[in-house]
Amino acid sequence: MVLTKNVDLDSDPDDPDVFLSRLGSATDSEGEDTFIPTQEKPRIGTSVDLSFDGMPAGRTIRIAEDSSGGCGGKTWEAASVMCNYLVFRQANATPEAPFLNGRRTIELGAGTGVVGILAAMEAARASGADDASTEVIITDMLFLDLMRKNVELNLTEREREIVRVEQLTWGKPLSQSIKPPYDIIIASDCVYLEAAFDPLIQTLQELSDDRTEIIIASKKRRKADKKFFVKLRKYFNVKEVKDDPHYESYIRGSLSILCARKKSMLQGQEVNYK
Repeated sequence: MVLTKNVDLDSDPDDPDVFLSRLGSATDSEGEDTFIPTQEKPRIGTSVDLSFDGMPAGRTIRIAEDSSGGCGGKTWEAASVMCNYLVFRQANATPEAPFLNGRRTIELGAGTGVVGILAAMEAARASGADDASTEVIITDMLFLDLMRKNVELNLTEREREIVRVEQLTWGKPLSQSIKPPYDIIIASDCVYLEAAFDPLIQTLQELSDDRTEIIIASKKRRKADKKFFVKLRKYFNVKEVKDDPHYESYIRGSLSILCARKKSMLQGQEVNYK
């Protein structure tokens, strides 16, 4: 499989963007601050088996779910979209241009941890046995026990060596165990609560430098979601990913993947999250 189109992370972010136009007006505030993704009923003690194109034959990921503590305790569509994209990107990596292997990756708002677990599998598969530079940190404000359970359920001893589960609350000081900047930041289905927009952007700023690749998978649920992406573009160059072979399929489900890179100091951006 080869890439069909390169993602231009440094293009002019003020150019007309089809992704933003699909989100509609950013002034629609219906349901803001109280909105969370709806789900049919709490999932407690359930599990789901997942597989993604390009994974080793016969290997699946079994994810234990527990949404009694909130909607993050189940697997959402954007996480599956992100997993497929990570496998695709890793399959197209080269020694000269590695993706997950040999790099430091952190996932935000991980919930069940499925995306970080998949990232660890792919990174370990491509890394040498003595490669100590590969790291995957899976973070959330909640669900730490659930994430640790899923890590134990799915990862081999070698894969667990490169993974760490950490608590991280957006907008709060980073713990001493979180050491930015990271090479890759992953966030799936994190854009749904307007009160969290500014804290999330602040945390993205603190975890990154202008070399960090930020990958965001998101599902459009309301027009006010556009406010997040408009704010994000104040501090980051942002581009929709269209080279994913599943693009046409997931776009019909109002799902998108964006790549972002922090604007350099030469672009004169002041750090002000409001």
